[in-house]
Amino acid sequence: MQLYFIRHAQSENNQKWSDSGSNLGRFADPGITDLGKRQAQALAEFIANRQLVTAASPYDETNAGRIGLTHIYTSLMARAVLTANTVAEKIDLKLVGLEDAHEGGGVYLEDEETGELNGQPGKTPEELKSLSDRLVLPELNPNGWWNRPLEVREERVARARRLLASLLEQHGGTGDRIALFSHAAFFNYFLAAVFELDQRPPVWVYLNNTGISRFDFNGEENALVYSNRTEHLTPNLLS
Repeated sequence: MQLYFIRHAQSENNQKWSDSGSNLGRFADPGITDLGKRQAQALAEFIANRQLVTAASPYDETNAGRIGLTHIYTSLMARAVLTANTVAEKIDLKLVGLEDAHEGGGVYLEDEETGELNGQPGKTPEELKSLSDRLVLPELNPNGWWNRPLEVREERVARARRLLASLLEQHGGTGDRIALFSHAAFFNYFLAAVFELDQRPPVWVYLNNTGISRFDFNGEENALVYSNRTEHLTPNLLS
């Protein structure tokens, strides 16, 4: 199994932080910006141009000529769904939502007076489906898929392990090439799961918007092949 962990395109909150260095006025579940839409389109074209893979294709650690996605998974957060949908439409694959692929903390807002981080409902299944008619959803709370308090840091490595175990159960030992559209902070907890650490790495591993990281799971010898690949973005699209 090859797993391509892909960060979502620039979100409205990313832009707010870039412009002001502040979280004031952030959205609980932001969409993507005009720049983000251009990033997602560039990503989709990059992947589409590397889709042709056959059983006779040689092992290609650089993906110079082929990626060949067979499955696409996404976080249930709008910015991830919107990014993933752009790729899914381009290469004509369905889009499977995973409840465990969300950003650290879940869906929340900060009380601007107290600083308290309060969990929010999240989008309903109907609202999620309105983002992509390709989206296949698990059974979710009809009043909003999150609907719980802030996820504390201690819960995040366990969630990453659970997500990785589920993907390996479905795709391990196969030639499947799966994309997982997720988030920058959660990537660090996902690394902890892959490297069998008790907590996220002590050094922050950065991802640009739509940055691609590839993991190969071959049973005896697994590999992080590359991280934060952004060659599909011209300099004016980087964020």
